[in-house]
Amino acid sequence: MIIFDFDGVLADSFNAFYPLIRDAMNYAGLSLTQVQYRNFYIGNVHQSFQDFINNDKKYKIFSRFRKENYDKYYYDKKYKVKLYPGATKFIKKVRKKYILTIASSGRTNNIVDLLEQNHIKNLFSLIMANSDTSKAGMIKEILDKFQAVPEETIMITDTVGDLKAAKKSGLKTVAVTWGFHSAKILKAEKPDYLANSFKMLYKNIKAF
Repeated sequence: MIIFDFDGVLADSFNAFYPLIRDAMNYAGLSLTQVQYRNFYIGNVHQSFQDFINNDKKYKIFSRFRKENYDKYYYDKKYKVKLYPGATKFIKKVRKKYILTIASSGRTNNIVDLLEQNHIKNLFSLIMANSDTSKAGMIKEILDKFQAVPEETIMITDTVGDLKAAKKSGLKTVAVTWGFHSAKILKAEKPDYLANSFKMLYKNIKAF
């Protein structure tokens, strides 16, 4: 079985989410650089938001802006999220041999919309996406639901936080370099494999 992170792995979404979070922080009276935003994903991203703001009133202001404007940024023509070139072909290929699932801190309806637009939603056996459950919690739920063996399950992600959660759960890991974290940062976390293309990613998966 494969567990995919979605944003930064299958979906090219950084240019939508960074402006959203930056503007939400600005609305709460805080400034946010791209580097600071990327660093949120070294751990639990939602906990990172809270730790960075460190003020209940400002966090509520931030959260309200983010919630009310999420779709505006996600679907805006300037920022519009799309699948990476090659993602659809890759998913169709690996689905022949693996159960495919998604564990994301995004929103289910947005993920489903994008997958349906590319006619691959039906290739995923489970899509988990919310801000209330940690990535480690999602991994556990997926493993339990499919009665999967951790050592035979692959996590594909673009962030250090996900690598930490996956390794702690005993999963095999592949980090991709085209998402939120650089190859250098990801390599330091020692994933089983590091992929810089979908072609290489497929070879990595076959190597397990």
